Amino acid sequence: MVSPVIKSAGRVFEILEFFREARHPLSVRDIAERYGYPLSSTSVLVKSIAELGYLSYDSRSRAYSMTIRVAMLGDWIYESSFGGAEIIALMDALSVRTGETVILAVQNDIFAQYVRVSQSRMPIQFYISPGTRRPLCMSGTGWALLSTQNDAAIKRLVQRTDSKLDKTGLFEPITIDSVMEQVKQVREQGYVYSRGTNTPGAGVIAAPLPGAVNGANLVIGIGGPIDRLDENEESIAHHLKAAIKAYPGSVPSKAHAKTRSSL
Repeated sequence: MVSPVIKSAGRVFEILEFFREARHPLSVRDIAERYGYPLSSTSVLVKSIAELGYLSYDSRSRAYSMTIRVAMLGDWIYESSFGGAEIIALMDALSVRTGETVILAVQNDIFAQYVRVSQSRMPIQFYISPGTRRPLCMSGTGWALLSTQNDAAIKRLVQRTDSKLDKTGLFEPITIDSVMEQVKQVREQGYVYSRGTNTPGAGVIAAPLPGAVNGANLVIGIGGPIDRLDENEESIAHHLKAAIKAYPGSVPSKAHAKTRSSL
């Protein structure tokens, strides 16, 4: 009997289940050899899953990892996954208090990728879809993610980003000084505010969550029209920092504290 399951759909779930079983990053070759898939088609499929935000790619190890977005698919069934219940409650509360769109972002290679969004209910709002990616070095959520890393790692990411995105002709060259200026703001004031960096007329106020969830650093961003954020920046930043301070993971581990103190 011929299976009614479409081959590509079945492979997607086999790949995700392999990550669950392995519990560590996997290369395209690891996956292809496990299931006997052609290497070329496996590469295309895995890259597609990553583009959608369910896998993240580490260029140094040339391996993929599952992102928190996979866990968020079932947050309504089992909200305790990846600390999901606390993160969802934090985001929804911030959306109510500020009236703006609240974003949860994680690093995916040279991008900050939005894995969950609590949409604003304001008549004029900053609408964004989960899965959206922004360059780490050219976005509020990206600068907040970079602020948790050491300067040498940031420099490498700036170089890789400039090399990859410059070829598209869509972005101006990036300098380490301009990126570090934004990172410094996060480290000194606890948040950063990007104005019209990727979307004209829209901005994002972002700050990192302390610690890591399933090994991934996370960032909370609050987005909206620039004129509204300008008017309420102090209040929004206050609510954002207060929510993060009250977050269950707000007491960093000794290893994390050591990393931050060396920045």
